[in-house]
Amino acid sequence: MWGSDNGPDIYEEVKNALFKGIEDIKDPETIVTIIPFQATHTYEALGSWTFKAGDVDKFNEAKKVINSYTLKSVPGGYTDIYSALEKAKEKIDNSRVNYIFLLTDGKQSTVPSSPNKINKVDFSESELLSSLNNWCDYSNKKDVHLFYVMLTEVAASEQIIEIVKNECNAYAVKGTNINIAFIKPSSNEIKINLNDNPERIEIALTANDWTYIGNNLTIDLNLEENSLFELKSKSATIKNNKILIELKRKNDDSFEELIKNNPDGESKMIMKLSTIQDVKILNPKIIISVRNKKERVLTLEFTDDE
Repeated sequence: MWGSDNGPDIYEEVKNALFKGIEDIKDPETIVTIIPFQATHTYEALGSWTFKAGDVDKFNEAKKVINSYTLKSVPGGYTDIYSALEKAKEKIDNSRVNYIFLLTDGKQSTVPSSPNKINKVDFSESELLSSLNNWCDYSNKKDVHLFYVMLTEVAASEQIIEIVKNECNAYAVKGTNINIAFIKPSSNEIKINLNDNPERIEIALTANDWTYIGNNLTIDLNLEENSLFELKSKSATIKNNKILIELKRKNDDSFEELIKNNPDGESKMIMKLSTIQDVKILNPKIIISVRNKKERVLTLEFTDDE
């Protein structure tokens, strides 16, 4: 990131943004792993660090080493994004929600023709593209989200942006602001019952840092075609870390008509969340399960009996 290959020198900017992003993590039990890389095996020479976000001493150890890096002291000269991504995947914890922030100021280097290069690239762009093309299958099994951060125009790849756009749990980002704001629904499945006359749905949201999000963020809503409901409004504003969705009965039918026209059982509606603002929405698809069945209610009354 020191400005080779006609790119800008962004090392200090990105390094300081990385440090700030880790310092801003609110949950001290969050596990952080930092893997510096250039060519295929440079992460072995440079080392890596894994520590809890609240462990200031371990974090300071990592910062001290990273601050000591210079253009002369770091081996490499090539960019092997594929190997770095595969190394990061080895650190995934299946018991947690995982986020990979892959930061690069360049494209995947081609395999050097000379076998004598010490820090060579062992993989070509085709391996990287293949890994990204299969990200959805991988991430669904591991609960992991990938942020592919193209720090400079030299790193920008329309092919990768298009691939990432079509994969789930993957997001392409341009620019050196690596403190990416993202939100996600607390649950991606909501249950309602026609017999309860539902006209509003409340969706709680979580965020990596609400200070990044700002106030009154507007979320766009898209409810897929169904026989029961439409949206009264195609957008909702975040208030108190949640959004309120107002439903409109299809064809202005009464609830009695909806219940009559939809036999006992359960149907599903799909709603997707999006925003044009600089915030990523993780797991944006909401499955709304609609039941048409009267619930048995047991009422207990208690009295003080002297």
